[in-house]
Amino acid sequence: MTRRRISRRAFLSTTASAAKATLGATLLPRLLRPRSARAAENPLVYSAFHENMVTGAAPDTVQAAWVKAGVDACVKAMTGQSEVGRAWEAIFPGITAAKKIAIKVNCLNTSVYPQLATVSALVEGMRSMLGGTYPAANICLFDNNLWTTGKVDACYGAAQLDALGIVHGEDSYDPGTTVSVGGTTMYVSRSWAQADYGVCLAKMAPHQYYAGGLSGVIKNMMGAVSISSGTAFEAKQNNSGFHDGAPYTAFRDLWLNYADQHLHLYLVDMLFAARHENESGWSRVVKRITMGTDPAAVDSYNVDKINELGMSVVQPVTKAVPLALEAAGVGTTSYTLVEPAVSLAPAAATRSQIDARLRARRQGTATDAEVRQLIKSYREQ
Repeated sequence: MTRRRISRRAFLSTTASAAKATLGATLLPRLLRPRSARAAENPLVYSAFHENMVTGAAPDTVQAAWVKAGVDACVKAMTGQSEVGRAWEAIFPGITAAKKIAIKVNCLNTSVYPQLATVSALVEGMRSMLGGTYPAANICLFDNNLWTTGKVDACYGAAQLDALGIVHGEDSYDPGTTVSVGGTTMYVSRSWAQADYGVCLAKMAPHQYYAGGLSGVIKNMMGAVSISSGTAFEAKQNNSGFHDGAPYTAFRDLWLNYADQHLHLYLVDMLFAARHENESGWSRVVKRITMGTDPAAVDSYNVDKINELGMSVVQPVTKAVPLALEAAGVGTTSYTLVEPAVSLAPAAATRSQIDARLRARRQGTATDAEVRQLIKSYREQ
C-alpha cells in the first residue's frame, strides 16, 4: 500500500493543465473507463478537518455550518471548481433538473449513524446545482428495514428530512433490476435502481464480526441489495455471501456487476467514530469529512485512520475487502491524501451595510472598492 499526503497549497499549485487532466481522470463517468486503467491510478482521497466541526463529545454539539464548509471544501478541491454548485455538477456529469440522485446511508444502528449536518450539507450543495434550481425532491435518502422499520426517519426525524425537501423512508427492492452476487440473483434497491446517480454515505466504524473488520463505504452497499424483492430486506450472508471471508466474492461481484457503474461518490462521516457498527454510542470525536470516487481508496484511508486512532475494537481492522476489490480491478488501496483548508464564507452583505458604507464613502472613510465588494456580496446571495 502506498499512501502519500499532499498539502492544500501543493495541491492548488499544480498547473492548470495538470489540474484539468486530473479532474478528467477522476470524474470521467466510471462506466466509460476500463477497470484496468482505474486500478492503475493513484486516486485522491479528500479529508477535511476543522476543530470547530464538533465542539463537544455528543452529536448535539455538531456545528452544521462548519460541517458544510468541510463538505464544500472537499467537493471544490476534488473538481477544481470555485463554486459549490459547479463542483457538484462536475461530480454528476450531465445533470439536469429532471435527473435523480440516491444517497445510501448506513442507518443499521439507530444510535450510531452519519450526522444530520452531513446529510444537510450534501443536500444543500446539490440543490445549488444549475444555478440553484436543482430540486431537492429529486434527492432520495434511503436504507433497508433490517431489524427496524423506518430506520432513516428514526435516525434523522421525518420532520427534519421533510424540511430538507428530499424523499426519504422505507426502501423496497425492484423485481426488474437484479444483480448476480456469489451465484445468487439479488434485487437492487428501488431507490438506487431508479436514480441517475448514486452516492454512498457511511459512518466511521469497524465491524465486530465480518467484512475484514471494517464497516465502510464498500460494506454499506450490502444493504442496498436483497435476496427478496418487495419491501422486506433479506441479506445474503453466507454461501458466497457478504459475511464470508476471503476472497470476499459477494463484495467483488456486487461491484463488478452493478455498483461500479452506479455510484459516483463515496463519503465517510468522520465527525465521530464508533467502536463497532452496533455500538450504543460514539467512542471518539474525529471532526472530519472524507470523500473520493474510488471505494477501495476511501476505505483504505478509513482503515488507516481508525488504526491511527488506536481504538479498542472487537477484531483487527484490515483492508481485506478493499484489497478484494483492488484484485478484481475495481480501484486501488493506494491513495494520495488531500486535506483542503476549511473556513466559513463571510456573511453576505445587507442593504443597511451597503447604505452605511456609501455614507462612509461620501465622508471619505471608505473606498470605492469597498463599496463595490459589498454590492457584489449582496447580489451573489
